[in-house]
Amino acid sequence: MRSAAGVRATSVLVAGVLATVLFVAALAFPPKASATALPPQLRVPLATAVTTPAGSWAVVAMGHLSDPLNTFWELFFLAPGASRWSLVTPPGVADNGGLVAGVPFFGPVAIGFEPSQQLHYSPLALSSDGGAHWTPALMPTALSAAPDALAYEPAGPAVPGRALALVRTRGGQVLAGPASLIGWAPLVSDRALMALAGRSCGIEGLDAVAFGPGGGPMVGTGCRRPGQVGIFTLQGGLWRQTGPTLSAPLAGSPTEMLRLDVSGSAITGLVADSNGAGSRLLAVWRHGGGSWSASAPLPIGPSQTLLSTAFGVGGELAVLVAGPGKNRTPEEVAPGRPWIRLPLLPPGTTTVAPMGNGSIDAFDVHGSHLRVYTLAAGANTWISSQSMDVPIAYGSS
Repeated sequence: MRSAAGVRATSVLVAGVLATVLFVAALAFPPKASATALPPQLRVPLATAVTTPAGSWAVVAMGHLSDPLNTFWELFFLAPGASRWSLVTPPGVADNGGLVAGVPFFGPVAIGFEPSQQLHYSPLALSSDGGAHWTPALMPTALSAAPDALAYEPAGPAVPGRALALVRTRGGQVLAGPASLIGWAPLVSDRALMALAGRSCGIEGLDAVAFGPGGGPMVGTGCRRPGQVGIFTLQGGLWRQTGPTLSAPLAGSPTEMLRLDVSGSAITGLVADSNGAGSRLLAVWRHGGGSWSASAPLPIGPSQTLLSTAFGVGGELAVLVAGPGKNRTPEEVAPGRPWIRLPLLPPGTTTVAPMGNGSIDAFDVHGSHLRVYTLAAGANTWISSQSMDVPIAYGSS
């Protein structure tokens, strides 16, 4: 559906009945595997960004965002030291259903395509050069509609590369695959994880996958039991609950793991809970073999919607929240610091990305036109830093 910079081949999809796609503000998608009962405004969107020492990646929805057939998900990359984002969306596959990214601390990056229309499985793509070239691969089933449904660990001196995928089954299932992303096998399901290690949590579906600092597979889940954060790690052939137990006043409601990221030896999670008193977000961190720490809760009102989430290289976590009157409010938190409300953004902003130098970039979308705004570290004004037109062939899905 695009030229060489981002051509979409329509041969992958045939015309047919449109699958139902939920678009709320920043586009929440078909329910992922978790069954934890959170209000619609806390459904985690696929609009994401992550920064590592090897660069920054951002997943941004563009086009006519109220029309699934004319919404096209784009992938952008910013190399270390560069001043401009590059459009690096993998070519050859329709991406109306959304993109998810498996971005390791160093090495190749894996991208998964969410199903849409009559595409009932998830094509994959792998790049080792910042998205300049992509190698296609295949998932024989559908990835869960969750931003951390795909994790990738490149090969090292003593270990082969590996991948994890959270797929759409009732309750959720995790598959394990090789570095080639071809040849997947079941690793664990929600029922098996509950029986092996999840009774103290009361697992409610699977939410995220990652590779832990020691290389063991990790799974993020919802927890029915108040105060439990569902992070489970495969260690020595056994699944263990490694997430924290929250204490008052943070504990009190069932939780859901919205995001899970591992950056070197540090683990960062974004947790949500909701009860009769309201909804809130909570960041949790663990560095090396140390104890867990948690942020203060960030209240999310009934008239607000979570638009995007993002991880920085130092454990920073940024969220973009839509409020009444099309307000776009970015909030950022880091280990040992409170949530900081940043200046309001233009109403077309859909994704925010913490940078390695302490600044934050924001992606403002108007159809096929993209404008990037930058908030320098310590500044209080967003500055327009980049503008580009993305080639989109409307009506070509």
